[in-house]
Amino acid sequence: MKQRLAQRGAAFKVFYFIAVVLGWALLAAVIVAIWLHYYPGKGRASTAFASAVPWLLLAAIPAVIILAVTRRWISTVLAVILLGVGIWTQAPLLKAADAPAGERITVVTSNITLGEGNVDDVVAEVRSSGADLLTVQEITPAALARFEQTELRSMLPYEFVVPDVGGVGTGIFSRFPLRDTAQLNEFGLNNLRAEVDLPGAPSTTVYAVHPIPPYPYDPDRWVGEMKRLRQTVHATTTDRVIVSGDFNSTWDHAQYRALLENGFRDATEQSGGMWKMTYPADRTFPPVIAIDHVISRGFVAADLNTFGIGGSDHRGLVVSLVPTRS
Repeated sequence: MKQRLAQRGAAFKVFYFIAVVLGWALLAAVIVAIWLHYYPGKGRASTAFASAVPWLLLAAIPAVIILAVTRRWISTVLAVILLGVGIWTQAPLLKAADAPAGERITVVTSNITLGEGNVDDVVAEVRSSGADLLTVQEITPAALARFEQTELRSMLPYEFVVPDVGGVGTGIFSRFPLRDTAQLNEFGLNNLRAEVDLPGAPSTTVYAVHPIPPYPYDPDRWVGEMKRLRQTVHATTTDRVIVSGDFNSTWDHAQYRALLENGFRDATEQSGGMWKMTYPADRTFPPVIAIDHVISRGFVAADLNTFGIGGSDHRGLVVSLVPTRS
């Protein structure tokens, strides 16, 4: 290889050098992405870049091509291995679980961005999906009043809502009566809990959650709230649990995946939904990260889709859950 390279002109040598450096740079991006997936980042930079892991992993494809074309064989083999590891980190999102037979429970979650999102869009999704539960984040008193002027109450007549200014408020709306309602302590934004009897799933605990984001808040607070959320939902005594909302974290945050223990599963993972990006939804480009989720215990997610909400920087999420056999 060195002899052939020596016979080439100066321009080719420069191009070859640039190509090799580019291949190695792409390889480095993949290594960083894999590290970010497994490392429970606590700083602002690590938590931000962890959200971009699926995009960073794509760098493995041109890295393999470039390093193979430039005959950097050891680097090519390493790139292929890293590509496989990268696929492994995302593989749970690619294959759907087998949902049992049974009546489906439909859950809709929506962040309406400081109460300014179009509530009619949310209500339209509740109507078209036949939703049994709706959780809303960033619901203000004015937004709640707008909801009450729609047909939402005729479809979901039971509610537990703690509205507030800005992005603090949260609500649960249900087709079935709610009981044992409570607001969770030691969270910066309103996080709620209730119990409900759903078809085929009596005594289901429902959480509407909204841990604070790592930015612009101190990321240490986000780490603390994610840990507190994990402790809270894992301590739930009912067999069936639904946790729905804006988690301000993605599949590639180790703190989010820590929630998926003790029988809890992510709806995207169970439905084979791949990457249902929900944020930001108010740009000229499509959403690039998925921070809105539904996780559950005692259910299997059979379907998951997103929908648009005018005036919101989030897309909403609609999930069909099937209760597992007791």
